[in-house]
Amino acid sequence: MAWGGAILGTGSMRILIVEDEALIAGFVARALRAEGYATQVAADGDQAIDLLEHPWDLIVLDLLLPGRDGFAVLDAVAERGLDTPVLVLSARSRVDTKVAAFDAGASDYLAKPFSVDELLARVRARLAPGARADRRPARPQIGIEIDHGRRQVVLDDGRRVALSQRELAVFEYLLRSAEQIVSRERLLSAVWQYGFDPRSNVVDVCVGRLRRKLDWPIAIESVRGAGYRLTLAQAG
Repeated sequence: MAWGGAILGTGSMRILIVEDEALIAGFVARALRAEGYATQVAADGDQAIDLLEHPWDLIVLDLLLPGRDGFAVLDAVAERGLDTPVLVLSARSRVDTKVAAFDAGASDYLAKPFSVDELLARVRARLAPGARADRRPARPQIGIEIDHGRRQVVLDDGRRVALSQRELAVFEYLLRSAEQIVSRERLLSAVWQYGFDPRSNVVDVCVGRLRRKLDWPIAIESVRGAGYRLTLAQAG
């Protein structure tokens, strides 16, 4: 089932992103799709209210919108008796605005600028309230040490590989998520911070340098349309 040409698949959880800034909307949509969610973007409050006739598992809502604002969208959700959770994502960070949003029916509130990791954690919490947030895969049992003082990766055979500060930060992030796919958007948010232009290819360039510097037992695989996965070969 699809409408507006933006919903992906039929089995994914569906998230409506209500955001008028195209750069932010695209950034959020790509980050959510990389995690397996289906997304559609509404660029104003009127379009968002029209789309409420379709079933959504979650709404990510900006408050400052052309036409009817985010509070009007919250009112429309309440008037229709929908139980869809609404995560407000807004540059308005005053306490009174947050209180007003919660009073209007918002389920959660995240101020801009924001971390993609925190956004995804809040989305998971809303879509699977019983899931444990600390559920993580076991760290790979292989000898890799990070020498932050010298900005080096020390392998179990004694080799030392010097990295730049950004390369080291990207490597650490991938290592913490070893064997899992990490999206470009998550790396951009964690290493370059949210304000960096998500259309930039800095992640790809940095990963390319890491590949040239690090070889066996470390491999960084590109997963088409999803991101990167770091794998560690076991000696054998």
